[in-house]
Amino acid sequence: MNPASFMSSLTGVVSVIMVFSIPILAIVAAMVLILVGIKNHSRERMKMIEQGMMPPPPKKQTGGNYYGLLICGAILLAFGLALFVAELVSHGNDFEGGLIFGLIGLALLACFILIRSVRKKEKALSERQYPEDPPPSTT
Repeated sequence: MNPASFMSSLTGVVSVIMVFSIPILAIVAAMVLILVGIKNHSRERMKMIEQGMMPPPPKKQTGGNYYGLLICGAILLAFGLALFVAELVSHGNDFEGGLIFGLIGLALLACFILIRSVRKKEKALSERQYPEDPPPSTT
């Protein structure tokens, strides 16, 4: 076996390991941070209970902000259209990149519109007030 070929294959293996190790380590670090935060929150609540204090009730989660879908959708749609038009102008035939980004952007915009319409309907139903007393009869 030639030592030069062994070193080149080892370099390839090391580079692949290094490329994939960064995202894996980031995911593991995020999971550890989340678990430590949950453990600390639980520990604080337990100390309050031990001291005879009533811990505050857990916060109700609201519907959240869905405008991120609008922003991401608009950006991806514009990026996809730009790639698509660039390929058309350069007379290339590699439209997949532009189509992928453009269709993802359209899907995000459709999600935004769907969520907005559902929330409007929910809000209209929750705001509808029923009269407590029936209207008086005219007979």
